[in-house]
This record gives sequence, structure tokens and C-alpha cells, in this order.
Amino acid sequence: MTSAAESITESLRRSRQLMVQEVERSANTLSTFDESTSVLRKAEGEYQGHRSLLMRTRGLLSTMQRQDVLDRIILTIGFLVFSLAVLYVVSRRIGLLTLQRKLADAIRSGSVSAGDILAKVQEGPAPTDAPPIYDEL
Repeated sequence: MTSAAESITESLRRSRQLMVQEVERSANTLSTFDESTSVLRKAEGEYQGHRSLLMRTRGLLSTMQRQDVLDRIILTIGFLVFSLAVLYVVSRRIGLLTLQRKLADAIRSGSVSAGDILAKVQEGPAPTDAPPIYDEL
């Protein structure tokens, strides 16, 4: 009976030791879960901060895209106005060159003398109801 009691006592000691080990393992697991929960809460806070930053960045990017489109429109209109001004100046300049060519041809052909042209220039501008000199050529 003593040996049976010792055997049972030894068995109980081993069971107790196993239970202590399981309790320690459960405590370690619980501690790890607590640390994981703390890390996850920190990550959630950082995510919320980044989320607001990303939303602000998205708003700024959309504003920049709208501004880019507006800038392109303004540049296109400016280039168009500049091109039209250049075209106008060139056409007026070519018109003056054509007038100069016509006057030179008229002087060479003898239909108009250089003195007549100088006299008309010295008279001043033609009256508004009279046609300009270059229309007579």
C-alpha cells in the first residue's frame, strides 16, 4: 500500500508539474497577446494619421491637376493671341512691302514720278472721303 501511495503521490507531483508548466505557457501566451494588442492599437493610430494625411494629399493633387488644366488652357489662349498678333504684323508688313513694290514699279514705268509722290507726302494725309494713294496705283 505504501508503494501504491508513493506511486500515486509521484503521479500527482508530475501532474502538478505539468499543470504549472501549462499555466506558465498560458501566462506567456496571454502576455504575448497583450503585447500584440498594444502593437495593433499603435498601428491603428498611425494608420489613422496616415489616412488623414493621404486624404489631404489626394485633395492637393486634384487641385494641382485642375490648376494644370487651367494653366494649359491659359497658355494655349496666350499662344493663339500671340500667333494672331504675329500674323497681323506680318500681313501688315507684307502689305507695306507690296505697296512699296507697286510704287517702285510705278516710278520705273514712268506713270508716277518721284516728285509727285514727295509732293503728295508733303501735303499730308488724304481727306477721309478721298481714296488713299496706294489705291490709285
